[in-house]
Amino acid sequence: MNYINLNLLPVYLDEDITFDAKYYENTPIKKMENFHVKGKIFYNLSDEVEVDLHVTGEMYLIDAITLEEVPYPIDINIQENLDELQDESGEYFEKSKNILDKLEFLWENIVLEVPISFTKATGANMSGEGWELNKDSEEEEIDPRLAKLNELFKGGE
Repeated sequence: MNYINLNLLPVYLDEDITFDAKYYENTPIKKMENFHVKGKIFYNLSDEVEVDLHVTGEMYLIDAITLEEVPYPIDINIQENLDELQDESGEYFEKSKNILDKLEFLWENIVLEVPISFTKATGANMSGEGWELNKDSEEEEIDPRLAKLNELFKGGE
């Protein structure tokens, strides 16, 4: 059930969430797994809808350097007052109908966490299939064409 009836608030959530591939087909996200939401949706003292949720999961993005699919963990806290965001939240929150589309709401908050560029490669030693950036070895290999030039510079030390 994706819709939450606001007449039944407070609602406590502790469940696994699955996003259909249509959500991320035009995004850098290639796959989403193990999403879990925990928290509550309730009316505050001003009779406004408040959301206090913790969302965890993994999305798979393309590595900016190696172009491999790599996991990117998500661990976010969502604390919002939906009445304050009513103009911006038309797609998932309709107070007049007393419904909240849980998946649309979560998706809008998760997509904000997608980095513009992401890589798992660290340091100066990065490599992929058929390429290597900054070979770091104890002995520097000298191009045989420059060996004579190197001897000339060593002689001047």
